[in-house]
Amino acid sequence: MSCKKKILGILMTTMLSLSMVACSSTEKKDEAKQPEANKVKEITLVTTTSLEDTGFLEATLADFEKKNGVDIKVVAKGTGEALELGKSKDADLLFVHAKQKEEEFIKEGYGNDRYEIMYNYFVLVGPQNNENTDKIKEMSVTDALKYIKENNLKFISRGDESGTHTKELSLWEKSGVENKFDNYKESGQGMGATLAMANEMQAYTLTDIGTYLAIKKENKDLDIVINSDETLKNIYSIVSISNLPKEKEEITNKLIEYYKSDAMKRKIKDFGVDKYGEPLFFIFE
Repeated sequence: MSCKKKILGILMTTMLSLSMVACSSTEKKDEAKQPEANKVKEITLVTTTSLEDTGFLEATLADFEKKNGVDIKVVAKGTGEALELGKSKDADLLFVHAKQKEEEFIKEGYGNDRYEIMYNYFVLVGPQNNENTDKIKEMSVTDALKYIKENNLKFISRGDESGTHTKELSLWEKSGVENKFDNYKESGQGMGATLAMANEMQAYTLTDIGTYLAIKKENKDLDIVINSDETLKNIYSIVSISNLPKEKEEITNKLIEYYKSDAMKRKIKDFGVDKYGEPLFFIFE
């Protein structure tokens, strides 16, 4: 073989090798980009109106979003509607407060587990400087509901299958009287709007203490009538959704651990103290 042909062969072999190296390098770059392309950019957290109205989620989600490079779309609904969104996979995670409904949701296969994060109390609120209110303050919540019905006092129910509405219905059942009388009205709206109606109509209603304190200035004519009765305990839980895509399951699990962490427990203990003089939520010791 001539010297010229040998050189040509060497050059062709070298070019082929370089081409293979370049292809291999490109493939590796593509592989490196792939996880980024599949990275979850947004998840949907469906929660109760109370956690939005109190500003709790706004105050606690920002750090997680920044650290994990993910946007969390918050959708605030009553617990009943939130669970329906979980069933239809329009939610990636739920933060709700109706234990029995949550357990049924999991039992039916729509959720994997529930994690109790914090609690506060439901309270009965009503018109200030009122003779009936003064009497009701000396009663248990079930006796108070009986009194409200027997005297046909104004009562505004959320009527929306939320956690608060579910609790209210259970209290009527325990009281032994039906919630059917002329001045019993349903708002069909969230807690903030229901409190505004009660304030305007000088009516009684059941609310979580957090929302009441958060918007107390807008509802100055309402007083707490019955407070912190153990039968009024209000537990907020995170419920995971079953059969999520792997990438979403990973990020929702991270968010669950974030809310279970010691750092979050400290935030929960302090949340609301500077503004209202007391925490809006309590942790399980």
